[in-house]
Amino acid sequence: MASPEILATIVAPDSSRGVGAIAAVLAACAVLIGRTRGPVVPSPFLTEFLAGSYLARSDTLRRPFLISVTVLALAAVTVSGIVIGARLLGGPTAAIPAALMVLGSIAYSGVLAVLWLVGQSCPRRITIPLAIVILGSAVAVETGVDIVLLATPWGWLALLWESLGPAAPVPWWPVIALALSPLVFLAAPALLNNLRSPEIMAQARRWQSIGTLVQTGDIAGASGALRTPPTRGRHCRISFTGPLPIAILQRDLGSARRFPARTTLGSLALVGAGWLNAQTASATDGIDWIMALAGVLLAYLAAGVWCDGLRNANENVGPSSLYGRSALTMIGSHALLPGLACLLLGSIDTIAAVPGGAPIGVLPWWMLVSVFIALVRILDCAKGPMPIGLLLPVVTPAGDVSILNVIAWQADALIIVLTTAGGLSVLASTAGPEAAIWLTAGIGIVAALAGRRIRALGN
Repeated sequence: MASPEILATIVAPDSSRGVGAIAAVLAACAVLIGRTRGPVVPSPFLTEFLAGSYLARSDTLRRPFLISVTVLALAAVTVSGIVIGARLLGGPTAAIPAALMVLGSIAYSGVLAVLWLVGQSCPRRITIPLAIVILGSAVAVETGVDIVLLATPWGWLALLWESLGPAAPVPWWPVIALALSPLVFLAAPALLNNLRSPEIMAQARRWQSIGTLVQTGDIAGASGALRTPPTRGRHCRISFTGPLPIAILQRDLGSARRFPARTTLGSLALVGAGWLNAQTASATDGIDWIMALAGVLLAYLAAGVWCDGLRNANENVGPSSLYGRSALTMIGSHALLPGLACLLLGSIDTIAAVPGGAPIGVLPWWMLVSVFIALVRILDCAKGPMPIGLLLPVVTPAGDVSILNVIAWQADALIIVLTTAGGLSVLASTAGPEAAIWLTAGIGIVAALAGRRIRALGN
């Protein structure tokens, strides 16, 4: 954090707008995440015992909510302390505004906690428009709209950030407003009473199963438990016309249409990943690594939205084919959709970044990265169950380190993407042809490994 390149970004004159925009995006995410994992998720036993009773939920569920509030406050202190500490090390910073910024972050964490509870307590017809409005205000903060800065908690946080300069005056209006922001907790009892027992029980059981799967090392199963069952498109007719790859592509598009919110979020993430990858070429030292790694990681995670058909094809691989086609043919046909999604959606912002100063070579480079990410997705889906031998103890002077084998087996795809695509994306800005040759070689190696895994599953 104290490197010159990162400090230059932190102390930039317009950095306060970025702080306000990030705070607004966190608020929108808190509202949206509440439907998947809210701040009030006790164990199934406590949910049945407390939430299912005739007692007011504002009394029985107060403790889980306060625990979540405390966790958010500690996270706010940690993050703000690290960032402000780096700024103090990098140059003159006023002490009183720095302390006020930390206290303001704690107060803002209370706003996030209540918005998180709103996302869990209120229906989607309220939470989704609220999240859209908050995201719109994030854009307004980034563009410097004064009324948004003065009237929103994330705007107050941005104004406090502006006062960290040695000669900047302390804006007392944001200080007073953030000091009064804990008044939002007055709405917590009504929101807690609005929680419904079936929804709390569903979240409690889901997260209990996720915890069990994570403890046993089944990260893929845990991520699959996060996906909610589809509720739309049950009566939509999917046509199967043309050659087999086109017919499978139509089927995969039809299944993606049944998860509109998930598909939209993944598509936007791929667009953002393309922009991050394009900006790597013009970023300064240190920032280019952050953008490259964030871009390929975001692209890999977002491509998973389009991989449902690919996962289903790998799960049905066996000595006898259900559709009379080889496993390689079925998996290759299902890999078309994630590959095309990475290529087309990521190219939108990649092309848009060229007039802004990005080199023209970012587009062919993104095409190679898209192919590489799609192949790594195939490699990951064809992994199969974890070998039991990885759970055997590995005795060292430091103790049993067998958990490292499990972590490496679970995260092999992420490690490959970050080290290969991420590292070569930084190299591509200075040595484009050499980076392209190395990435092409990586594509061939990953394709060979994926084919080997597919053949092993088919035997």
